[in-house]
Amino acid sequence: MRDDLDSAGEYFDDGSLFVPIDPLSINPDYLTDFALFERNETKDGKYRFRCLLKDSSSIPKQRLIGLLRAWDTVYIHKNQSQNYTEYVKNNLEFILKHDEIDNRKKTETLIQLSTEVVKEAFQINFASGRECQNMVENIQHLISQAIDYISSIASLGGVADLAGHDYETHTHSIKVGWLTATFINCNQDLFPVSTKQTVKEFMIQATVAGFLHDIGKVKIPKNVINKPGKLNNLEYVIIQAHTAYSTSLLFETRLPRSFMQMILYHHENEDGSGYPRGLRRDHIPVLAKVCHIIDVFDALTSRRPYKPAKTPFEALRIMAGENPYLETLQKFEAEARENKRVPVTAIVRDDYEAKLKRLREREMLEEEAQKRVEARMRLRDKGMSHCFDKDLLKRFILTINRSDNFDLSGLL
Repeated sequence: MRDDLDSAGEYFDDGSLFVPIDPLSINPDYLTDFALFERNETKDGKYRFRCLLKDSSSIPKQRLIGLLRAWDTVYIHKNQSQNYTEYVKNNLEFILKHDEIDNRKKTETLIQLSTEVVKEAFQINFASGRECQNMVENIQHLISQAIDYISSIASLGGVADLAGHDYETHTHSIKVGWLTATFINCNQDLFPVSTKQTVKEFMIQATVAGFLHDIGKVKIPKNVINKPGKLNNLEYVIIQAHTAYSTSLLFETRLPRSFMQMILYHHENEDGSGYPRGLRRDHIPVLAKVCHIIDVFDALTSRRPYKPAKTPFEALRIMAGENPYLETLQKFEAEARENKRVPVTAIVRDDYEAKLKRLREREMLEEEAQKRVEARMRLRDKGMSHCFDKDLLKRFILTINRSDNFDLSGLL
């Protein structure tokens, strides 16, 4: 604890130096390394922050429990926010199992920590096998504390609250992991699990794979990953490499083979039109099929710079719908996958100067290519049932429909 915080009994501040926390999140059996403050308004518009507790070991445990229940909200100084984050990492299971803490607060805590560990994963030195293994173990430790909570139907309210937000790789990844755990827990008959312990271990590994399924995007050029508009055909081909990159980056970790396959094949389509290998039906591992459904569901319900977010109902209606323009869509997707030259010829009037004529012809071809990209995106939203295993998609709808936060009855 910093000396200035040890010695200071109170602060006068506009609130920017303090962070609110739920006092119920403090584990009375864990000696905290941060001071707790209360906040009161002053006449000049600022706040008076008075120290309530500097050392949790200085008072009897039952007295501390009484105080924590009596306080509504307490604050910590930002200088000690890292101490609090470390505390939460080590006491996440206590927080998520606390009956008196609101589910929304539990979810916010879990989202914050999960996003942080995924961000850290994207920044490690992948040339170091030891660092890669440590990264996986850190994620496994976090998930093992949270698995009972994130696999419960009650936790789906947090996923519902995140639907419609901006699409970012980190938050997308934790939602995919979260929903994968919930799906496995509700559909155990599909997976090689027979005891409570094997179910739990299986869900932990699957959630880790969900968190890391897009880790290969660190190898994709930033101008492609962060492009605010639709990807052209070349960029579409480049982005497809991320599944292979993901498995290569995780190759030296101890992630089991079935979960590596989940990562590698989570963009394979049921009709063989996916990537990286164009696998069909029973040749696609079940975990990869599940991850594909969840990946697309979250992508459709996330806001992009070039399109608004769809509601869960709208997204699943598209995913379950037969596409009346499937033949045309498959032609456009094949062009994109193979990065084929646009199958049209640009003809410019002869009275153009030769150099300008060539330039204008190239512009016309690029315009036509962009039109085909936009057409492909529009046609995809007419129906995507050819991409997914129908039984698994129905099971996914039934799974999340069990939560009051999703109303999907019209799809069933």
